[in-house]
Amino acid sequence: MEDDDLIIFMDGDFILAKNAVGACLPLFKLYPDLQACTTDEEVLCIGPRWIANWLTMRFAQRRLAMQSHSLSGRVLTLTGRMSVFRANHLTKLKFIRLLEADHLEHWLWGKFRFLSGDDKSTWYYMLQSGCRMLYVPDAMGYTVEVIEGSGMDRMVQNFRRWSGNMLRNGSRALALGPGRMPFFIWWCLLDQRVSMWTMLVSPVLAVCTTFLYDPYYIFGYVVFICITRMLLSLFLYRYARKVDLSYPFILYFNQLINASVKVYCIFRLSKQRWSNRGDQRAGEGDGLLATLQNLMASYLTLLYVTMLFVGVCLMAGLIEPPSGLMIAHVLGLPA
Repeated sequence: MEDDDLIIFMDGDFILAKNAVGACLPLFKLYPDLQACTTDEEVLCIGPRWIANWLTMRFAQRRLAMQSHSLSGRVLTLTGRMSVFRANHLTKLKFIRLLEADHLEHWLWGKFRFLSGDDKSTWYYMLQSGCRMLYVPDAMGYTVEVIEGSGMDRMVQNFRRWSGNMLRNGSRALALGPGRMPFFIWWCLLDQRVSMWTMLVSPVLAVCTTFLYDPYYIFGYVVFICITRMLLSLFLYRYARKVDLSYPFILYFNQLINASVKVYCIFRLSKQRWSNRGDQRAGEGDGLLATLQNLMASYLTLLYVTMLFVGVCLMAGLIEPPSGLMIAHVLGLPA
């Protein structure tokens, strides 16, 4: 195998559109430093209509974000549905071992392997190697999603898989620092970590203000959500290639559920589940150690969520910060 040979990674449930391969391959001749590229996607959903609309909106968001990221010569994922690689890196032992046995060392969960997310493993290798990566909007493929059972359960499980993969790989990618990648991509990685908390600020503020200040505040919040999500949807309509009036509502619940799942997953990185691959699972565990680990994860989740509520209430002036006298009294110090 020659270094400039091209290798395609593709899922079995991915359907190539006309000229999908032909749109990718010439780029490697045009850009000698290009090491990998990934394609555009559409979804073929066999299941409830609202799930199909949600997935279509998700792919529109992906399209918008990937085009922006690609301008920097990097992307945030080399999608496992279909990506093309130059062979010079893929034949290296370091790449092969990472793909075969990618794992993390975590202070709470110890050493654990990835159940899924090989697309993130290949991406991380390329990122740390300083490789140029591109998104090819002209190369189209179709993802087949068969939804059986509860649509809501499948939605949450998809978020757990996507968000878990992002969190597991995002922390080590951030640790590489902005010197190992374009600053914009490093900032986007940081934004992924921060946005899961900032997204929860407005609903927490609405709940706290409704209960502590004025019960009618919730109506103003609903109006605010309707206006802002409609404005955001106007951008997504172009990338979804259609107008769907359900997008503003789906967009808000997508953001809310996604942020909540990320908060849950960030303290449970070893717990993995892949619903559309035989319901594979990892990280469940049993025994005393697993029980203690789960209790610690629940404690940290409760602690951070409580800090979020208190912080939002203090920021909005709904509660008064503790006085120096009160702090001294609690700590048993002399006033």
